[in-house]
Amino acid sequence: MKQILLIFVFYSLALYSESQVTTAADCSNAVNICQNATFQIDPNGSGAIQELANSPFSNPSINPASGNSGCLLAGELNPTWMVVNVASTGTLEFSFGADGGFGCLDWIMWPYTTNSCNQIISNQLAPVRCNWNGACESFTGVSTPPPPGGDPNNFEPELNVTAGQQFLICLSNYSSQSTVLPLNFFGTANVSCTAVQPVTVNNVTICPGQTATLTANSPGATSYSWSNGATTPTITVSPTATTTYTVNVSAPAPNGATGTGTATATVIVLPSTDPLCGCTVTASNNGPVCVGSTFNLNATAVTNGTYDWTLAGTSIGTGQNLTYIPASTAGTYPITVTATDGAGHVCTSTTNILINPLPLVNAGNDVSTCLGNSISLSGSGATTYQWGGGIQNATPFNPTTNSTYTVTGTDINGCINSDNVMVTMLYAQIPSITPSITSGCVPSQVIFTNNDPQAQNCIWSFGNGATGNGCAPQQTTFDQVGCYDISLTQTDVQGCDTTVVFDDVVCIEEAIAAFYVNPGTIGPANASVGFYNVSEGADTYYWDFGDGQTSTEIEPAHTYSTNLQTGFTTTLIVTSPAGCTDTTSMPIGYEEQLIYYVPNSFTPDADEHNQLFTPVFTSGFAPENFELLIFNRWGEIIWQSFDATKGWDGTYGEKGVGAQAGTYTWVINFKPKATDDKIKISGFVNLLR
Repeated sequence: MKQILLIFVFYSLALYSESQVTTAADCSNAVNICQNATFQIDPNGSGAIQELANSPFSNPSINPASGNSGCLLAGELNPTWMVVNVASTGTLEFSFGADGGFGCLDWIMWPYTTNSCNQIISNQLAPVRCNWNGACESFTGVSTPPPPGGDPNNFEPELNVTAGQQFLICLSNYSSQSTVLPLNFFGTANVSCTAVQPVTVNNVTICPGQTATLTANSPGATSYSWSNGATTPTITVSPTATTTYTVNVSAPAPNGATGTGTATATVIVLPSTDPLCGCTVTASNNGPVCVGSTFNLNATAVTNGTYDWTLAGTSIGTGQNLTYIPASTAGTYPITVTATDGAGHVCTSTTNILINPLPLVNAGNDVSTCLGNSISLSGSGATTYQWGGGIQNATPFNPTTNSTYTVTGTDINGCINSDNVMVTMLYAQIPSITPSITSGCVPSQVIFTNNDPQAQNCIWSFGNGATGNGCAPQQTTFDQVGCYDISLTQTDVQGCDTTVVFDDVVCIEEAIAAFYVNPGTIGPANASVGFYNVSEGADTYYWDFGDGQTSTEIEPAHTYSTNLQTGFTTTLIVTSPAGCTDTTSMPIGYEEQLIYYVPNSFTPDADEHNQLFTPVFTSGFAPENFELLIFNRWGEIIWQSFDATKGWDGTYGEKGVGAQAGTYTWVINFKPKATDDKIKISGFVNLLR
């Protein structure tokens, strides 16, 4: 894996274009690149802003386009920021450096907008290409296949692009090189020195004397300049001969730049003798429609034409299009348009308008019902139904007031009609109850009285699983803690049923002692324990810490003596407002201290000193749950041991090949002796030879 040295100083990478030098060390200062160029890279540290760290979305560890390593795994190091403006559709391919070099050139590439820098810093913008050099030879980029001499680990697949797209590239000088790098573009897509604004415009064919409408399609464009002097997106022209028109557009681009684009359109003027310039008309309508609505008639255009619409020989209007014609009677009606063009040609067309009848919607008979009862209303005579008042067709609901409900029915033709139904309410008497007590302890016996002398057919539910029948006083016993809702259903003299739920009529108390501690053990490094009270139903508390000390606080903290190297048992006694008590106890164990040491260097050079890299664990861990792993700079495991007494001798592989001098990553997984926790620690060790 790459060794990462974080040095927080300012840096720059200069881009040379002719005699101008531009600093592009930060995203906000990204420069446009438009042709093959040479870079003088500066290895002196980071820029003024740290835009890119190890982030899972903007800088992922998984490559978005190939099986190569992830993006800038070490974050942003000695970078330059640059913008690629796509001038033509095709494949984008480029390379940094040249074959035969050395050093790591990592890079990452995103779509570019005015908000890209903020999105990258906020970990909100995913890259389209990136490369974390597998072979550090200062030669990398995007190409399919890689250019001659290019390592597949250093090159990503080509990118299909369209004119007007922009991309942002951060090139990371991971190895802190001071050198000159060539940059080459060689895909089928061209790049521009400025932002490119895409624009298209339509071609039109007309007859002599007709007009043509040309529209420049360029999303985001703010200015238009046509070859005929017009400055609007759409122009109307009437040339006498075939003519080509050019439009230039511009639009704001990121970082205050301006994108430009150009397109041409041709208006072809046909000869007057062309068959397309004769009189042809087609009539149409927007039907079918329903009785009571309106319909429209439309005719295709004829050159300098006049129009006459007739129904059964009677004129109903003139003009190319007629609107809002009343549809008063159901049926199918043929309507003919007669058109005459400027040359005197006469042509006709007939369209049939279908007028559908309205459905005979019926909401049903009027209804009377008791308050609380459910009813359902159903419409008939149509296909689908929509009721006012928030109810659904044929679905039970509970009305609360006298109301008139309207149903709107729609038939298979989309025609709509409506009808009404009246719902009259019969209001039942509302019961009330009186309990013999409203609070008590477990168990408590309670008598409930119905206060309505005219109540009939009473059904009780006491909330404790018990029920009762009859309107006389009812008795039940509550043997569980809680506040109980009482439900009473009765029938009044009108025959209306009423159900009332009385909330929290009776509350039964009970004290439950419970607590937890943090930490759960004491030892040489810690003798203080916090006690966290989670008791229920109590308002007074008595703590016995097991060492002769007590407390009446709600959540005390206590310091034990560790001289005896033993644990203690803490007891909590709680009391409710009604005088109920409960007791619980918890042991506080004694735990020895976890002690270990990991060296940072060793010298396996056969001089009898410091030959092994051996982490030292002296106490507080379980030797049977120990693992030591050694990784190289590419993240590969080169040595592993499950024995805490066995150290690494600086070799790898089955044949024990000596590893090169350098910095290696170690990871240790182990379990403390007194818990089932799993602990993972890591760091670096220097192998010196």
